[in-house]
Amino acid sequence: MTVSPASMKIVDLRSDTVTQPTDEMIEAIVQAHKSGRLGDDVNGEDEVINELQEKAAKILGKEAALLVTSGTQGNVIALLAQASRGDEIVIEERSHTYLYEAGAMSSLGGLFPKPVKGTRGYILPETLEEAINPDDAHLAKTAMVVIENTHNYAGGTVITPNQVNALTSVARDYNLKIHCDGARLFNAAVALGIPAKQLVEKVDSVQICLSKGLSAPVGSIIAGTEEFIHDGHRIRKKLGGGMRQAGIIAAPMIVALEKMVDRLKDDHDNAKLLYERIHDIPGLSVEKPDTNILFLGLDDLPFDTMKLSEELAKENILIYGKYGKRARMVLNRMVNHDDTVRVAEVLNKILRDE
Repeated sequence: MTVSPASMKIVDLRSDTVTQPTDEMIEAIVQAHKSGRLGDDVNGEDEVINELQEKAAKILGKEAALLVTSGTQGNVIALLAQASRGDEIVIEERSHTYLYEAGAMSSLGGLFPKPVKGTRGYILPETLEEAINPDDAHLAKTAMVVIENTHNYAGGTVITPNQVNALTSVARDYNLKIHCDGARLFNAAVALGIPAKQLVEKVDSVQICLSKGLSAPVGSIIAGTEEFIHDGHRIRKKLGGGMRQAGIIAAPMIVALEKMVDRLKDDHDNAKLLYERIHDIPGLSVEKPDTNILFLGLDDLPFDTMKLSEELAKENILIYGKYGKRARMVLNRMVNHDDTVRVAEVLNKILRDE
């Protein structure tokens, strides 16, 4: 019996943001509501949020942490809390904070981004040093450097502790703050087999997203010194991020931190499986993934991502069609081993037929 594509499971590879909360997370929300521990978070009265923030700070090896609504909000708060209007921020040219946060650092903070070319998403120490402006009245003051780990647009690439520490060393020599956009920091930690705090030990601030691979329905965390979090709390309020009984958000985030980190390896394994089954397609360019993200290079094929996304959609496989000649596929908790095999089979059928 032949199964028609319309009756097959939808395999959503657009992002790991498509992950649905687990049953345990939903139950945690219910229990938080029943517990009597909810309160006004603006006043620090929500005990569930306080528990989450203490747990996250400990996991990240920082003095304090703060619940924020999203990774973008967390990154913006980190920049606004540590740099002044007119300051320059050194940032990798393909980073999320530069390309995909609606120009927030400039429009909200008056900060001037200086994009530099990285190597697999990593700003080399010598590149950072060359980008720092001298103390000259004609030039913006270089105040910060931002790293992204894992680096989305470079293909989910991992930045190691030694690489982070080398950049931090240069930053300290020039009195720069260093922020880590760690939306997928736990993917990097799992790939390297180390605690997440080792990746951010030397940075001034870090943002982690819990609604991607960790499957919480909403929310991110920023962490750093107590002074940074104190300032960040005020900026969060300015941005409309002050929340009330938001322990119902924090409860599934606690589950995410406690139960969902180790399973990220499944996504990494499926990404490698997909790579192994498609990398030899003639004309296709694809790097072996570090974590859960693959970019397929289509330059030597009669496809752009829009056409490929349309063909895959006929087989109930979803990707974004907006990356030109680079097709992104993000493995996530909703995509299992058998789904991955099916995606590989469909890709082989579509691309080899061309």
